[in-house]
Amino acid sequence: MNQPPVRRPPQISLGSMMLMMIVFSIMSAGMFYASRVPAIQEELSVLLQGKSGSAGQDGGRFAHMVFIMFTFTSPLILAGVLATIVTLLNWIQRRA
Repeated sequence: MNQPPVRRPPQISLGSMMLMMIVFSIMSAGMFYASRVPAIQEELSVLLQGKSGSAGQDGGRFAHMVFIMFTFTSPLILAGVLATIVTLLNWIQRRA
């Protein structure tokens, strides 16, 4: 009477869960910042309501450029910070 082996349910480790939380929190911070940029607010207004709210004003260009630079550089910065944290934790664990 061979019974099939019981499969354990998939588990997520604490480290990967924290990594996902960091990634999603940075993404949500970027989305929140994007929602405050006037150029993006106008685009969303046109997309959702079909009309423009500001009739072509050129305000908020600096915030728009900062958001674009944040979008381009945040994955690289996040990867560097996480790699540094993992390296430090491994180094501390080896010393103990």
